[in-house]
Amino acid sequence: MGRSLMENKDVRGKSVGKNFEEMGLRELPRYWWYAWFTASMGQFVDAYDTLIIGAALLYLIPIMSLTAVQTGLLAASAFIGVAIGAPVFGRFADRVGRRFLYIFDLVFLVVFGLLSGLVVNFIQLFITRLLVGIGVGGDYALSPTLVAEYAPAKRRGFALASMNSFWGIGSVVGFLTAYGLAVSLGSNPDLAWRVMLASEAIWGLVVILLRSKILESPRWAAIRAQLGEKKREDESLDVVEKLSGSRDSTISTGAAKKPSIRDLFTGKMWLVTLFIWVWWPIFDIAAYGSNLYTPYITAGLGLTTKADAFLASALYWVIALFGYYTAAFYYDRIGRRIMVIAGSLVMGIDMLVGWAIYDIMKVFPFLAVMALFSIYYYFMNFGPGPYTVTFAELWPTRIRGTGVGLAATFSRIGAAASAFVIPSIIKAIGFGGAFLLLGGTILFVALWSYFLMPETARLTQDQIEDKLPKGQFK
Repeated sequence: MGRSLMENKDVRGKSVGKNFEEMGLRELPRYWWYAWFTASMGQFVDAYDTLIIGAALLYLIPIMSLTAVQTGLLAASAFIGVAIGAPVFGRFADRVGRRFLYIFDLVFLVVFGLLSGLVVNFIQLFITRLLVGIGVGGDYALSPTLVAEYAPAKRRGFALASMNSFWGIGSVVGFLTAYGLAVSLGSNPDLAWRVMLASEAIWGLVVILLRSKILESPRWAAIRAQLGEKKREDESLDVVEKLSGSRDSTISTGAAKKPSIRDLFTGKMWLVTLFIWVWWPIFDIAAYGSNLYTPYITAGLGLTTKADAFLASALYWVIALFGYYTAAFYYDRIGRRIMVIAGSLVMGIDMLVGWAIYDIMKVFPFLAVMALFSIYYYFMNFGPGPYTVTFAELWPTRIRGTGVGLAATFSRIGAAASAFVIPSIIKAIGFGGAFLLLGGTILFVALWSYFLMPETARLTQDQIEDKLPKGQFK
């Protein structure tokens, strides 16, 4: 199909240089790990932002006398921003490149994260949180896209799943920060929530500085060079040399065409796009329903202080990290599909067991709470959690930013709905209702994945583009 870049051959017709797609982790240079780390830190700041508002809400609800609707709107505000920012940044990234936008998107987090700690009322806080979300949305589109295009096919699953583990690290750091502030500023709750929200600006600034040294995506630049943008050829060759040690290395780019949204629906690709547009928002109802309100649920189930609720929530995420690393180890070995289905099934059963226990006992012993959420978080990140970034590999390079960005918009519908509805559900029908909602939605994810999820482990970009439009999904 003529879509591989820099496939030089000698007089006997044999390829010269390395095949980048077959490189293992030990062969990858420091620059690759540095690029992977800067993208992973996007997951870190997203998690920190999400979890820190969940912690701050414990203070904001009494201080601002928030209603259940206002609480839900604040929790959902950043998600609404993501729904706006992700497709806009993603679309521009397909047209002008990944690198500049990859640095610029977190400026929103720095500026409006800081301002969110200085507001004086609900409306101001909602607006600043919305604008923070727009920047985070840009990172939703760009970070997975860049890692998918920097990673060799042989270990792309590891690169993406391990990148997503930084969501867990950001969660742990977020809850430990909240715990430290709750202990040190417990006598001044108005200052505590302000410092919590403003602290995310520090992390955003750190990541911007780290990303200033990152080069353009080699696959995107190669396609643009084939379309006539000659200045992109050296740009792509420079990155390939940094990644593989040779400018003559073979790297799979996918078809060299101008980006068109129609490519998301070509042939049977519409089934892949539909699969993600349904899968991600439903998964996010289960994921964010627990992520945002873990301290709230934990406190409601028996832990009497905010600090204890934050500490217990951090412990859940320490357990969850082992789930991420299990996924990173096996995603390229046994495939994405079986791990997503298995993880979702266990999560659903776990929540239904929690509902049954709570329905019978009307109270949870502390150890039972810890066990319930530890299992839930481990299996969330054993399978479906890492897939929220891994499916960036599904779409062609030329339209990947748009594909991931639009998918993120649909995902935020689920996340925002969960953030908005959970407080009302708990208020109306108690914690048992929350368990049923979380369990039911994640069991739907398992069923949907069984019928429509494609397997793309170890496939090159050319192979994925050959396979998916033809409907070879399993």
